[in-house]
Amino acid sequence: MIILIIVYKQLDIRPRLAVIPPTILLAPFPLLAAQATAGWWTATITGGTWSCSLALTAWSRYRILGITASATLLLASLVVLYR
Repeated sequence: MIILIIVYKQLDIRPRLAVIPPTILLAPFPLLAAQATAGWWTATITGGTWSCSLALTAWSRYRILGITASATLLLASLVVLYR
């Protein structure tokens, strides 16, 4: 959440209800997959990537890029967790 707040501040966007709930509800999947494969350092980087990609969905210019990155990261984490 801290990284998400920093990214919002840097991009000068306000948080939206369409971005905050997916960040909180779906974030455990990429974090657990990263920690299971490579440890806490990778989980930290993955959490930052997840927050930044979801923050991009709130910015209309990069909405498609943010949704694509978020979906790819979520799908990859589900594959890692359930293989």
